[in-house]
Amino acid sequence: MTYPEPSFSVNVDVTNPGQFFACCGLLELAHRIWPGVEGWFDTSRSTFAVSAKNSSTTLDYLKDELSKCDISGLSEEERQEREALEAETRQLKRQNTKLPDDKEARRKELGTLAREGVIRLGTPFMLLLNWWQTGEHDTAAPKTWAGRQELHKVARAAQEALSGVTQSRELFDHGCVLRTSHEYGKEDSNQKKPVEPFYFDARRFAHALDTGFSLDVQDAETLAHPAVELLALIGLQRFRPAITTDKWTFQYSVWSIPLSAFTASAVGCGAVPAGHRYKFRLLFRDDQKRYKAFDFATLGGDKHE
Repeated sequence: MTYPEPSFSVNVDVTNPGQFFACCGLLELAHRIWPGVEGWFDTSRSTFAVSAKNSSTTLDYLKDELSKCDISGLSEEERQEREALEAETRQLKRQNTKLPDDKEARRKELGTLAREGVIRLGTPFMLLLNWWQTGEHDTAAPKTWAGRQELHKVARAAQEALSGVTQSRELFDHGCVLRTSHEYGKEDSNQKKPVEPFYFDARRFAHALDTGFSLDVQDAETLAHPAVELLALIGLQRFRPAITTDKWTFQYSVWSIPLSAFTASAVGCGAVPAGHRYKFRLLFRDDQKRYKAFDFATLGGDKHE
């Protein structure tokens, strides 16, 4: 088979599920800017390549568009309303009283939207992300977060961190501490606070027993890989991993021929029997099984029926 000339490529470890789904995210975004693009994995070179006929198809261009596009969760009005209700709650708590029932219901509603609501990518991608909105006990979606972690805050922190990427080919290896984005920091000190990632990148896993404390609770400053975290969040919208007979275990297929986003998503989840299959687990980051992380994958997932 004659392969097209790649428009760009990135280094990738296909045994890292976060990097695999980040490649899917790259293909998804490229598809929305340059319809008809194709992508494929070259495991002999440990790369993921994207090819398009448009001469402007470059990774630098795509990264720049992602770093400046609007990523919205709660509207500005909703965010201000939530902050006001939270401030009122704290004030009333000091007076040993509570919010009226209607205000408390609204406070909880806004909190749920901030943590679990949809995320929208604006121009030029025009993409809605909501793959995590499943039933409370549905384990088909590989969600890694729980509790107080707010999806939009993490996505925006990862987006702002993309400005630090200088070598596009090494996009997935750029590590930094994610920081609170400007709209969440009313003061300079708030903007410097660390933000926990989604834990899609398998290099990021750490259990509370190993570190001696919960990274989520202590706001510890440890490295994350923003491109992997944000692009995997995007990639999982179309490219869903297949569930297995083992709880908290998923699998995906790595394809080696140029495929469009439509076809690749069917191959990636195993609906079309092609490519090498990898299996990975969700690891628990605390004993209460609230927070999870992607583990590294092993070659040889379940066989096709």
